[in-house]
Amino acid sequence: MIEFLENLILNENIKIFILSMLPITELRFSIPYGILMYDISITNTVLLSVIGNILIGIIVIYLIGPLMNFLRKVQYIRKIIDNIFKRTKNKGKIINNMKFFGLIIFVGIPLPLTGVWTGSLAAYLFGLSKEKSILAITAGVLVSSTIVTFITLTGRNIL
Repeated sequence: MIEFLENLILNENIKIFILSMLPITELRFSIPYGILMYDISITNTVLLSVIGNILIGIIVIYLIGPLMNFLRKVQYIRKIIDNIFKRTKNKGKIINNMKFFGLIIFVGIPLPLTGVWTGSLAAYLFGLSKEKSILAITAGVLVSSTIVTFITLTGRNIL
């Protein structure tokens, strides 16, 4: 994906923004990538990453319900979705137990498979309202961006 974005004639700001919206990379990758690879201010890199990550979270929250209802009608896809739901419910126990604050923690701690995409799906599965989900995801993104930025800057200074 990075090679694809590199080959497009996009400026660095757009690349960082897009990377922050992708399900695997999110801001856990876009912040270090922007800070270490480009001569863009740290503030711009973090701001673009946070906005892109929150924006995709809002989009996913509003589209996940109708999309899942539609896709579950297809027998072959239903099995795949059921597996994704099962995995997300297992990973999202903290969300189920703590609801709003659990979602903040889930999205905020930058570990594999704990980001905006999975958090939005888990919020849907555990029945959190869209408004509370957006607030929790926004708070989680701010926590995560702070942690990722700190780790990136510390690592860069050590090296």
